[in-house]
Amino acid sequence: MYIHKIKLHNFKGFSDEHEFVFSEGINFLVGDNNCGKTTIFRAIEFLQNGGDKENFINNSKNEEHVSVEIEITGNDLRDFIENTDDSNVKKYKSAIIDNNDGTFSLKVIRSSEEDIKKIKVYIPEDGGYKNLAGFDKAIKVLFDAQFVYSDLNNNDYQDFSKTKIIGRLIDGALKGFRGSDEWKEFERAHKKAFGENGLRNELQGLEKQISDILEEQYGEGELKIQFDLPAIESFSKAGSLELKDSGGVTGVSDKGTGMQRALALSLIQVYASVNNEDSKKPIFFFIDEPETFLHPMAQNKLLEAFENLSDRSQLFITTHSPYLLKKFKKDTHKLMIYGKDESGNNILKDDNQTLNLFGESSPTWGEVNYFAFGVLSVEFHNELYGFLQARAIDEDQGNYREEKFDQWLVNKGFTADRSYTRLRMDGTTKTHNSTLPTYIRNLIHHPENSHNPSYTDEELKSSSKGMINILLKYKLFLVSCD
Repeated sequence: MYIHKIKLHNFKGFSDEHEFVFSEGINFLVGDNNCGKTTIFRAIEFLQNGGDKENFINNSKNEEHVSVEIEITGNDLRDFIENTDDSNVKKYKSAIIDNNDGTFSLKVIRSSEEDIKKIKVYIPEDGGYKNLAGFDKAIKVLFDAQFVYSDLNNNDYQDFSKTKIIGRLIDGALKGFRGSDEWKEFERAHKKAFGENGLRNELQGLEKQISDILEEQYGEGELKIQFDLPAIESFSKAGSLELKDSGGVTGVSDKGTGMQRALALSLIQVYASVNNEDSKKPIFFFIDEPETFLHPMAQNKLLEAFENLSDRSQLFITTHSPYLLKKFKKDTHKLMIYGKDESGNNILKDDNQTLNLFGESSPTWGEVNYFAFGVLSVEFHNELYGFLQARAIDEDQGNYREEKFDQWLVNKGFTADRSYTRLRMDGTTKTHNSTLPTYIRNLIHHPENSHNPSYTDEELKSSSKGMINILLKYKLFLVSCD
């Protein structure tokens, strides 16, 4: 199961209605600061926990209500609901939507339009949303969520309950510990300490006093005070995390934000490497700028862990780092670029659509860097130049020659107004005019030639944008010819 869609209505920086469609693998949310990336995180928290309307509503248009709706989808969703022993999960049986493609969905909304404290669920048989008894509590039985924020202390990961990472890891270890000699010895010790010859013996007087009063006043009643063996899981509730460094052993809560984030990400990486899941209930990860404090090589390692984890858990990652998108996979990853409109409201500027410049070869790292972060690079320029030349050669084999391809660029709108001095093998030079893309391409490929002034960042930008425009027009031409 995964979050397929989120619909926001006047939620925080998003005015009016906005719908976001996600991948069931890794979703990368990029864009400038304060443009709505982590708002997706807040929307999930709002849906789970509710809160004061004034803390969430976008008042730019004096709207009266705010809402968040999610659609959870999966081919295993119906089995999860119908075959569970959890009565709270079973309440969703009437809300299952058959998508007629082998998958099923649920739609859940929290809105201040009626009662922000209540969750409403779409009932397909009725064609509308209803609030059914117990659904407010039941929303959390559908999925668990692990949040790691960049600018806050992340105490959430220290939660030892089985809905959180450390709790799930410990629970996996406890399953094996149940059969150990140490646990059996503890059972014997507990029986000895709290049984007939232990504390129970000390309590006989108290039991008799209470029993005598019961019998005298109510006619019957014999009290026994029992101390059952605690469930092994109950011990984790008293657990805590401590770290040892040069200053000694300190509780994690007393560490700085950087160390807390490092530990949270370490736990996630360990979780990605094990598989101790007995429950079908998914856990979704919401990770804010995981590259913070990390060397690029460490970012690569972290990405590998995320990739392993995405096989069974959906991830939402906000990032400013191109390294985390170095191995972007368009089949299982999604890139969502956020920004601002003219009125200053948050918008989704791009939803993976532009990452297809090079067909089956897309997206390249240069392509991702350009569209996600606005970073122009010589690698991206080379990719554009080479891809366009390959298209030109398809039209005419002679276009493999530089001068012929340069003329092809002129025919597509570039001007051959750059003077380039070529260095011959015998040490002599020859000067000729070329287009800006060819000029830059030659400077990149022949750094040994010092007879030409370097290009500027603005020229690299102009050349790259010009080739992108040709490529987009070329793709449109091919579509129109089909």
